[in-house]
Amino acid sequence: MSAEQPPPPSAHLRPRSWFSWVWIVPAVAAAIVIGLALRALVDRGPQITISFTDAEGLQAGETRIRHKDVDLGTVESVFLSRDMSHVVVQARMQRAAAAHLTAATRFWIVRPRLGFGGISGLSTLVSGSYIEMYPGDGEPERSFVGLDEPPSIIPDTPGRSFTLHAGDLGSLVSGSQIAYRGVPVGEVEGYALDRLHHQIEIYAFIRSPYENLVHPESRFWNSGGVDVSVGVTGLRFRASSWQQLVSGGISFDTPDATLAHAPSDAGSVFRLYDNADDAQQDPRGPTLVYRVNFTGTAAGSVGPGTTVQMLGAAVGQVTSAHLQYDDDAQLMLTSVTLQIDPSRIEIVHRRAGGDAGAGAGADAGAGAGAGAGAGAGAGAGAGAGDDPSEGFRARLEKLVAHGLRAHVTTANFLTGIKVIALDLVHDAPPAHIEQVDGYAQLPSGGSTDIADILASVKSVLHHIDALTTGPALAHAIGELDRTLGNLDRITAEVEPQIKPLIDSLRATADAAQQTLQEAHHMLGSGAAGDSDLPRLIRELTEAARSIRDLTDYLDQHPEALIRGRHANGKEDKP
Repeated sequence: MSAEQPPPPSAHLRPRSWFSWVWIVPAVAAAIVIGLALRALVDRGPQITISFTDAEGLQAGETRIRHKDVDLGTVESVFLSRDMSHVVVQARMQRAAAAHLTAATRFWIVRPRLGFGGISGLSTLVSGSYIEMYPGDGEPERSFVGLDEPPSIIPDTPGRSFTLHAGDLGSLVSGSQIAYRGVPVGEVEGYALDRLHHQIEIYAFIRSPYENLVHPESRFWNSGGVDVSVGVTGLRFRASSWQQLVSGGISFDTPDATLAHAPSDAGSVFRLYDNADDAQQDPRGPTLVYRVNFTGTAAGSVGPGTTVQMLGAAVGQVTSAHLQYDDDAQLMLTSVTLQIDPSRIEIVHRRAGGDAGAGAGADAGAGAGAGAGAGAGAGAGAGAGDDPSEGFRARLEKLVAHGLRAHVTTANFLTGIKVIALDLVHDAPPAHIEQVDGYAQLPSGGSTDIADILASVKSVLHHIDALTTGPALAHAIGELDRTLGNLDRITAEVEPQIKPLIDSLRATADAAQQTLQEAHHMLGSGAAGDSDLPRLIRELTEAARSIRDLTDYLDQHPEALIRGRHANGKEDKP
């Protein structure tokens, strides 16, 4: 029998440790992933949709939504709407931006743009386009409509917005400059038609602190482009800055006296005038409306906007002009309605007793003095509580009684601009302001327009031409020609007899002279005591001298026997 086998060795089992260094790296990675996920969940904000007209420069997962260059969200997807009319952008916003996603929040795409104000968005050439967000106040909102263009005014810019009404937009665009006395103080935010589609509402924004320059008395006007106007002063050319030439512009001004008062509230409405002249000439208070009838042809060029002058100063303008036919008088006339601004006429040396007793005065000179201050100020010197329009109405009635008349005249002969002039006419027939068809009618005077004067001269020349070509003048010229012919015939017949007559007169004068000398020698000194004889001799001597002078003259001018002697270079009539 074989020897016994040794028992097999038993395995010694040692307990295995639960921790292994191999699991450290996956554990750390998992922790990082979990931390990032938790952080993403914590920072995860709401999802929003933004509609744009196009998606130029937008890329899903890359395009950021920013505010002041700080990331607030990321575009997740970009797709077309069902009707393919616009682009829908879905973006995930950060939780910090959730509170600012309201109905007033605005979005627009920032990309390189070339506009009237210059080039913007150049940085996106490197970093790519992004969506700019500007928060606003209001109810929470998650669906938005993006702007096609960036707003010209940053939403949180301090200032005040106003509304301007205009009949035509002209060259104005969003971003057009607004200036106060040439200094840029704001921009045009936008524009739209009003509810009735009659006017254009322009939304103007004035930056702080210049918004306090806008008062109820402020005047706004379109100052864009080149303003070329032909007025009373002639041709005027006004060019704006290069920005206003390209993108249009608005200017406004406020009287210095009103700057100390309270400014206008935000949203106040103002009229936008076409130019600076219209803004300055528009009355700032009540006006007086009158009607004047003109019969001259010069009134045909008068229309709305024509200046009304008093003693050469502008005091109003024409509001309407119509050609009429007076059936009673069988006359064509131009009916002109004009308004006078009393604030342009300063009343000085106001008399006691109120406006009813004051005014033009008892003489025309006082009225002229009242009118000479036209345009000097807005009723300076008027007492408290006085109505400048009614006060000047009474004064104007007295001026009419002293010869004030309305007539059409040419203010500038180069341009031919017509104005309505209210001037004092000397020796004017009595007249007064009448009420005709509900209007106060001013009397008109004789036209002083150059066209009417030329027409009158033409009429006079026509009468002269008719007179010179008539039969009476031809008959008179014929009779004068026959008379001159008869005188020439008589002269020819008498001329052969003139020389013998002259010789005879000369011989007679010599004989008389010789007789006088002989008589003087014969009498000698015995005649000294006789005073009559020397005087007789002197008279005879003068007579002989006169005869000799006559013969000498007839010798040189034999025709004087017919036509008479020359006097001051002209022949006397025979």
